Parts: sequence; C-alpha cells; structure tokens
Amino acid sequence: MEQFGSLIAAALLLAVITLLLKNWKPEYAMLLSIGCVALFMGWTVLQMIPLFTTVSSLAGQAGVDSSYIRILLRCLGICCLSEIGTSLCKDAGQQSAAVQIELAGKVLILSNCMPVYQKLLELALSIIK
Repeated sequence: MEQFGSLIAAALLLAVITLLLKNWKPEYAMLLSIGCVALFMGWTVLQMIPLFTTVSSLAGQAGVDSSYIRILLRCLGICCLSEIGTSLCKDAGQQSAAVQIELAGKVLILSNCMPVYQKLLELALSIIK
C-alpha cells in the first residue's frame, strides 16, 4: 500500500513538471509523459504477476480450459493499452485519434472473445435441446 502512495506522489510530481515543461518545451513534456506512462505501466505489470498466477491456479483447480484464461488476460492487456494510448492522444490534443484507438480496442477485444461467445452459444443450444 505504501508503494501505491509513493507511486501517486511520483505521478503528481511528474504531472507538475510536465505542466511546467509544456509552456517551455512541449516536445519534452510529451516525452516525459510517455516515459511516466511506461514506468507506471511497468510497475503495474509487476504488481499483476501474482494475480495472474493465482487466477491460473484457481482456473486449474476448477477445471477451466487455460485457453479461456489466456483470452481473458489478452483482453485485459488490450484494455490497458487502449486506455494508455487514448490518454496519450488526448494529452497531445489528438481527440480523433483517441476515439479511433478506443474503437480499435473494442473491436480487438470482441474478436479475441469470439471463441468464448461460440462456446457459450453451443452450451445454450445444448441446454435448449
């Protein structure tokens, strides 16, 4: 928990520095913003590793096919990357690009989840028959 407090403090400090740089050197402000995102995303991924192992373990105990867990984790990654890309585009003043990233992320998630939808439909049809 104290790591999270430090992360928030660092984010606020970097936000202030970025705001100051935006008036003086906007290109450096954007680079600093991208660097901060990469740093915080790395920290987040490290925090998620125990979560991934726990979910995989629970899925194994429950007899859930590991391919479904991979789909779930892939969709989680797409969500995170879409959010980061959208935020960076909005920060750069590129609202239309941000909207396109959001749309592309949603379509990619939908296409990745198609095997799960197919399996659910097969299950529903077998129950009806």
